[in-house]
Amino acid sequence: MDRRDNRQPVDEHQIADDRAAADATQGAPLPDASAADDSGPAGRSRRRTLLTVFLWLAAALGFVFAYRGTFAWMWQRWFPSWRHEHYSLYDRIAEGESYYTHGPLVPIISLIIIIMLIRRTRIAVRPQRALGLAIVLASLLAHLAATFARIDFISGFTMIGLVTGVIVALWGLVAIRRLWFPVALLAFMVPLPEFTIADMNYELKMFAAQWGVRLANVFGTIAVQDSNRVWLDGERSLIVANVCNGLRTLISVIGFGALYAYVCRLNGLWRVLLFAMSVPVAVVANSIRIASLIIVADRVSVEAATGWYHDASGLMIFLIAFMLMFGIERAILSTRQLIGKPATVLPLFHGVLRTEDDHGQSLTMVRSMVSPRGAAIVILLVLFAGMTGYLNRSQPPVWQGDAAAGAIPVRMDIDGNDWLGQTFTLDQRTLTILETNDYLLRRYSSAGDAYVDFCIIFSQDNRKGTHPPDLCLQGSGEGIVYKRDFVVEVAGVGAVPCRELVVQAGQRQDYFLYTYKCGQRYTNSFWTQQFTIFWNGLSNRNSSGALIRLSTPVESRNRGDYGQARQRSIRFLRASMDYVHRNLP
Repeated sequence: MDRRDNRQPVDEHQIADDRAAADATQGAPLPDASAADDSGPAGRSRRRTLLTVFLWLAAALGFVFAYRGTFAWMWQRWFPSWRHEHYSLYDRIAEGESYYTHGPLVPIISLIIIIMLIRRTRIAVRPQRALGLAIVLASLLAHLAATFARIDFISGFTMIGLVTGVIVALWGLVAIRRLWFPVALLAFMVPLPEFTIADMNYELKMFAAQWGVRLANVFGTIAVQDSNRVWLDGERSLIVANVCNGLRTLISVIGFGALYAYVCRLNGLWRVLLFAMSVPVAVVANSIRIASLIIVADRVSVEAATGWYHDASGLMIFLIAFMLMFGIERAILSTRQLIGKPATVLPLFHGVLRTEDDHGQSLTMVRSMVSPRGAAIVILLVLFAGMTGYLNRSQPPVWQGDAAAGAIPVRMDIDGNDWLGQTFTLDQRTLTILETNDYLLRRYSSAGDAYVDFCIIFSQDNRKGTHPPDLCLQGSGEGIVYKRDFVVEVAGVGAVPCRELVVQAGQRQDYFLYTYKCGQRYTNSFWTQQFTIFWNGLSNRNSSGALIRLSTPVESRNRGDYGQARQRSIRFLRASMDYVHRNLP
């Protein structure tokens, strides 16, 4: 059979009509598909991206507003001269006795390490919502309590807990095990309390001066230590200042040592040992620097040693520290090789490097914020930002009382001698820092004896009214050459714990004796006073506090002979404390 017989006849007119319709369709505009896209995969992806950006931005803003007071405090501690607007930018950063000028670099370094770890290592995203949110809540509650108590350094450390909680809540325990080091490194940006540093300053200052002189003597420079002053030939001298005492070096080099130990070729306890060695490394590096300052002052000039070389040698410390850390690491590896127990040197991130199977890990981690736990983090941050702002606005105002002015009489009879007082005033800047206008500053004089300066700083509702004299004296450029705690028995009051200081400024020495009042108690510990006042306020008891300080010149030219100044101050304290105890609330 001929198959051509089954074919249908071709309609030429129909073919022409179909071609015309096709041509018309090609020239017509395409229909709007936006409505379909919004409900499709592309629309959902776009909405998820916008929500991700919004949640991360809201969390960042909540974090900034919750900790804005802490950030401001840390900045002032990093750069104490920042408030001097007439200074150049360099002087505002470099001037002032700060031990944390490295502070702003720490979060930058931590962020770089976190980004590197996320890009290079395998991190399984397995959120621990309950545990993570519990850590976040505990950290924010501790921050709120620290804000209420006005303990700034605790607020600083709560940021580390907050970051830890966010990582656990969004990404899980595997992530915090991978990212623990950059998170822990943030601790080096939080300044320690100034009064704690003031206590450390004295011992480190004496140690730095002692070993600097010994090293300089080894290199042929004749130098003699007298407290924190180093005497050179020709009546020239060099003062070991607070920032040269090794504390700044100790803090920054320990942070550097932690970073070096993290990336070194050692493993296990050997890595911990190398990190521990950063403490003696910092001490040795600073001693070498002090010795070099003494040698430059002797061979070139004191001006050169305290000028350009002083700034340049600060950078030299890190080069010395790196060389010492590298040498210790090399010595450990060589020693293990010699005893037949060579160390197994593994590449960095061995066993946890990302593979092709981990493609899209970073995007998954970022998008994990779009979840109920992410929304909970944002809500908590915004809520606590508001509460922190309210507490900052409701802090006690400047105390305006006048109890201190009438605490002791202007004329006093002490052991048959007539002492007459002359009253002085404090400058407004000091009063602003102390947050009280209730004070007494009076100089008492008696015929045939040296004067005694008597000072009371009092506040009935604000524990920030008192600062440690150690800190204030060092901040004014004076050096503490001696300190001791002891108890003075006062009739009608009882045992009064006191601290004595001997302060040197140039060739002059002054003796200081002080105690703190907290309610009806006395202590020589700033910490004890602050905690007692805070607790008294919470328990609705007497929350007043005062600093009671006496000072008098040291007449003796014999080094270490403070007996006459001490006895004069103790007699005056015993005569005045009965008035203070009865007249101050």
